[in-house]
Parts: sequence; C-alpha cells; structure tokens
Amino acid sequence: MWLDVLFQECMDAAQSERVSRPVRILCIVLVSLVFLIAITGLFLLVFVIEGQSLFKRGIFLIMGMIALASYLHFLSAIVRKGGRKP
Repeated sequence: MWLDVLFQECMDAAQSERVSRPVRILCIVLVSLVFLIAITGLFLLVFVIEGQSLFKRGIFLIMGMIALASYLHFLSAIVRKGGRKP
C-alpha cells in the first residue's frame, strides 16, 4: 500500500516543475525502471512461459498492454511539460 503512494508521488514529482532538475531526473528514471520491469515481466509471462491456459495468457497480455499504455501516457506528460518554456 505504501509503495503505491510512493510510486504515485514519484510520478507527480517527475511531472512537476517545482522540484529541482536532478530530483526530476531521478524520479523519471525510477518510474521508468518500474514500468519497464513490469511490462517486460508481463510480456515474458505471455510469450515465453509454457503450460499456461489461453485465458491466463490473455489476462497477462491485457495487463501488459495496460501497463504499456500507462507508461506511454506518463512519457507524453513528461515530454509535454519539458517542451513548454514560459
């Protein structure tokens, strides 16, 4: 439960312009690492592990696609914030 709060706050800090640049970079790297590990693990469960039912593979594929979409949404928010200079 506290990991969810920590992860969400790290995502908010990465998207915020109020924190310093090194902290933003650290948060972006941390969030990206977590997302990439999750996406890789879910797609490995779908395509590499043998002996699973088609239903389980479908569930893992859907979860992987949701994680990928969330990561792309996070990256687009970071790029949008970084490209806007007042």
